[in-house]
Amino acid sequence: MDSISTNNVLSNFNNFPRLTKTIAITLSVFLFLGIFCNYYNKLSFLTLNVVYIAPPRFYLWTFFTASLTETSIISGIFNILSLLFIGKYLEPIWGSREFIKFILVVIFFSSLCSFFFFVFKFMFFGGIELIMEANVCGFSGVIGAFSVALKQLITEQELDFFLLKIRAKWIPSILILFRVILFSFIGFQDKSFTLVIYGIFVAWIYLRFYQVKSGVKGDLNESFSFYTFFPDPIQAPIKVISNIVFKILCKLSICSSSTFSNQSILPTTNNNINNDDSNYSIADMERRRALAVKALEERMQQQQQQHQQHQQQHQQQHQHQQQQQQQQQQTNLNISIDSQDPK
Repeated sequence: MDSISTNNVLSNFNNFPRLTKTIAITLSVFLFLGIFCNYYNKLSFLTLNVVYIAPPRFYLWTFFTASLTETSIISGIFNILSLLFIGKYLEPIWGSREFIKFILVVIFFSSLCSFFFFVFKFMFFGGIELIMEANVCGFSGVIGAFSVALKQLITEQELDFFLLKIRAKWIPSILILFRVILFSFIGFQDKSFTLVIYGIFVAWIYLRFYQVKSGVKGDLNESFSFYTFFPDPIQAPIKVISNIVFKILCKLSICSSSTFSNQSILPTTNNNINNDDSNYSIADMERRRALAVKALEERMQQQQQQHQQHQQQHQQQHQHQQQQQQQQQQTNLNISIDSQDPK
């Protein structure tokens, strides 16, 4: 029974994409390292701490290791399981290269934003003790970023969370609300608070502006506009503010309105930007069709591989049973010969 259950666990783990499994194993290692370093008060070697990034120490590697490090077994296991099941969906659609690129972009820029957040907080509000004790870490920021990708790809689909069913489009907003409420009670004891907030925002910027899929850069869908992350009563003013922000970014050459020809990225209005909407519609339809075909092909290949694996396992079990039967028959034959052999 133990061998059967072990084989079932291994077979289920093998069903996940290779890169997702590799990252999950890496997170498991960093979970152990985080708990170990936390016990011996050496978290600064792995977590993001402004004091240790600044001269003379320059712990610059923590811009990457902070998001991989966990100090809580519960949150660590939850994030690993979340990675496995979300990665099983995203990696076949995006491909391994885009999947790891997305994770690295979110990890680096959410850490960078967190660093400047604490720098500015110290500059304007003081509190050196808080800065020294703030060890930012946790993979929750990347999980929050994944929720933005789910909002983009399966906006209206309902996902099961324990006894609740939640539409994918509301998951990022719910995560932000949850972390803000948690932060209001425990403050910066929530080590991944800034990583989650900035991780969600960085993910949206990357997917909305920069991700290139099937020759199409960004995502102009109305359901992925910036205002959709907010409740209905405040969406109208958010549209106005986002229009202003987008025009300022265009003036500063940070964003280009020509790249997103028929409407701005932050807002949903298309005033002062004239182009043929059909160009976007056709390009977006082709992009989504290509993604759907690719995902379908990947799933069919996975199913075929699983079917072949099951057949091979069945054949191996059958051969093993035959060998055991032959050995048993040979043993019985030897016993019968020995019993008939006179002393």
